[in-house]
Amino acid sequence: MLYEKRQEIIDYVKQHLPFLKQNEQALDIYDGNLRPYIDDILEKSLSDNYYNAIRDRILPINILQRYVNKVSTTYSKPPQRECENEANKPFLEYYEDAFDINNSMMVADTYSNMFKGFALEPFINNKNKPELRVLSFDKFLVMSDSKSNPEEETVFIKIMGCKSDKIDETLLHVYTNDEFDAFYMNGADAPEYLLENDGVNLYGVIPFIYGKRQKHKLIPTLDSDMLSISKAISVMLSDAAGAQMFQCFSILYGINVNVENITMSPNAFWSFKSDEEKTPSVGSVKPEADTQKVMEFVTNIFVLWLETKGIRVGSMGNTQGTSTASGISKIIDEMDAYEVKKKSMQWFQLDEEELWNEKLPAIHNFWIKSGMLVDSEAPSLVVGEMDIEVEFEQPQPFISRTEELANVKAEMDMGILTKEMAIKILHPDYSEDLVSELVESGAKINDVQFQPDMEANKPDEMNPLNE
Repeated sequence: MLYEKRQEIIDYVKQHLPFLKQNEQALDIYDGNLRPYIDDILEKSLSDNYYNAIRDRILPINILQRYVNKVSTTYSKPPQRECENEANKPFLEYYEDAFDINNSMMVADTYSNMFKGFALEPFINNKNKPELRVLSFDKFLVMSDSKSNPEEETVFIKIMGCKSDKIDETLLHVYTNDEFDAFYMNGADAPEYLLENDGVNLYGVIPFIYGKRQKHKLIPTLDSDMLSISKAISVMLSDAAGAQMFQCFSILYGINVNVENITMSPNAFWSFKSDEEKTPSVGSVKPEADTQKVMEFVTNIFVLWLETKGIRVGSMGNTQGTSTASGISKIIDEMDAYEVKKKSMQWFQLDEEELWNEKLPAIHNFWIKSGMLVDSEAPSLVVGEMDIEVEFEQPQPFISRTEELANVKAEMDMGILTKEMAIKILHPDYSEDLVSELVESGAKINDVQFQPDMEANKPDEMNPLNE
């Protein structure tokens, strides 16, 4: 009985609170709230005087947003979904539209790269229409009591929130395929959620699709380096900004000087007194900080981190003498996330097929029978096998425009490509009429290469979380 496992579930959630907290922090930083974390690190590591002097020069440059958006492009070109069972094609078409499925899965892609997991929750909105909610991995947990397959979730725990700051007052909704329970972390009942179901899961399946990104573990091991690198780069840049500020001022010093009646205008004055009486003297010290080396170090660390993620970094260009922001921006622009995207497609194919073929038919049938789904366009009860297949277009390794042009020109010189074929390769979005016009006009291939290719720049912009 699920009721008898309440204390076990509460202990399990408490055990994973650090996991949930880290994911909550990652999402907070991704959403743009980086500065408080940098502020906290600098306050703890610097003297009060120095921290108060530079706190307004903190540089909260958020690389986490750019990195996650760059690697989360699995749905930049939506997959093809085919239903072998003709009778159920209206079901697929209806829910593709109702769920706004491709945009919803873009959000899931973002979460999968931040947390190595997410959950999909089909639900009925207040207009009695179906929607798909994507849960970040700070709002749920999964458990397994399967002895044969402990990597498969058999218990789903949705964290419903808390009315106060006390963890013990957090409300949990817990599902198995057969049962449902609702209670607080202090063990207290939440009977208002059990009135219409008597502790029975009326769907007959866990009404969530859990998308994890670590096959051999039920709860993935988080990459702590993602948060660390996101904070460290801003901390190091803030250190460099502080050093630059103090480089602007010379420090005046005096030996055996009476400073009681001196009005100080420089930023600092050091007063020394020797053991022997000597002629008073005044001098200055100009601080020097090699901020350029700090910038190079930041860039090199970032490149190394990307490579540990399996991401090939393109030409870094010459970041010497340029801002680190420009160098890092160039690195991100030329990142080749081909391997990441390829693996992601394999995972999402499994996630979608679980949604379409296993979970959603049972959920839909319950909505229809219970009268929860009120929509004249909704399909009737699902019968038989769904047989929905999801196919992604295989990604291609990143090739710079310069490399692509060189390859095309080489093949033209060898006589393998005609000019018409070359133009179509370089600009697949061009119409037949435009291609013919360019061929007839005698335009050189060099002239063609710089024509705008708008499709090539869309993936990051299409991500609904990329503001």
